[in-house]
Amino acid sequence: MKAITFLGATKAYKTTYIMSNGREHTADYFGVALARFYQDQDLDNMKVFVTEKAREMHWKNFKRQAEDYVDNLEAVKIPDGADEDELWSLFQTVVDAVDEREEVIFDITHGFRSLPFLSLLAVAYLRQVKRIDLRAVFYGNYDADSKRASVIDLSSFVSLFDWMTAADRFVRFGDATDLAERLRAARPDQSQQPASLPDVITADMLRKAEAGPNRSQQANRLARVANSLEKVSKALRLIRPNEAMDASANLERQLSDPIVTYSIESNARPFVLLIESIKKEYKRLALSSSHQRERPPVSALNYERDMVNWLLEHKQYAQAMAIAREWIPSWVMFHMKIYDFVDRYQRDTAVAILSDSTDCPIDQIEDARNIYEELRKVRNDLLHAGKSRDALRGQDMEEKVVEVCRRLSELKLPG
Repeated sequence: MKAITFLGATKAYKTTYIMSNGREHTADYFGVALARFYQDQDLDNMKVFVTEKAREMHWKNFKRQAEDYVDNLEAVKIPDGADEDELWSLFQTVVDAVDEREEVIFDITHGFRSLPFLSLLAVAYLRQVKRIDLRAVFYGNYDADSKRASVIDLSSFVSLFDWMTAADRFVRFGDATDLAERLRAARPDQSQQPASLPDVITADMLRKAEAGPNRSQQANRLARVANSLEKVSKALRLIRPNEAMDASANLERQLSDPIVTYSIESNARPFVLLIESIKKEYKRLALSSSHQRERPPVSALNYERDMVNWLLEHKQYAQAMAIAREWIPSWVMFHMKIYDFVDRYQRDTAVAILSDSTDCPIDQIEDARNIYEELRKVRNDLLHAGKSRDALRGQDMEEKVVEVCRRLSELKLPG
């Protein structure tokens, strides 16, 4: 295991550092206390990042205090960070000091100027690019009056970068798969004692939920929400509109559960800010399986057409195109008063009508035929991976998909 620590060119004070488990060690630098705390946990390498001035002020003393606790102790020279170039150089030096998939502890207690900020960015970068196993990001919160410092682990704040990435993917593409992973990772340890109930959970809310939110129940609720998020995303990605509608409705119900709210607020705070956005996004698609069966057939057509628009907005063009093409035969079947949209024989009949030029009593049938033919050509071009001499370029394809899918709005439905 490797430790990364920083020394700034400021005065060092003898401080008693206190870990969350109650262990204490008094030293001039937290890096020394860190080496002591982890000497029995395979900490065999510590890199101490120092500017030239900080090295002159502290390295000799730091080395004397720490060398008995860690085998490989190394000072790594870094620039002062006086301008952008030096900051990039500093960032790169930190990144280069860590190997892929290495176990790492970061200490930013004595970081000077922008060092703590850059360190957190480096940690986030290393977790993504080099897949490091981040054990902790420590900060010794120094109290000048008592000369003591409570050591705080900032790892949970580093995970904000993961939440930001997941949120960005959801906002831009409507894909909540990464958010589902973050929720699973945030589940509480079920081996611990049940959590006490906060004042915000009223007796009435608990009665409706039929259970108190102990850690096992919280973990279970978070897992259910994660599974629903993943199910919606997978159904949309694999072009299963009915499954996507049902999963969206189920997710909407879950996010209104008071114990789910409590579980998220207690274990996955970054997700709290996304709840309303997720509800709003997926509400447009939400229609449970029972409501799909009970409501008139026109309801399913309206929902699927809205789903096509939703997919276009979130740049899921192949999925939008696939659903749009299948929507036209369903539209024909509806006007033929055939409401079993998955009947293969009846769908083939509807496709034959769309491919024929003979008279048909369905109003707007020529519009439907024209749109269907456009959809057929664009879909073939899209799914055949451009393997034709007249294939559209990527940018033109994107514009064409949006244009032709939007034409579904030209075909009228009652109500």
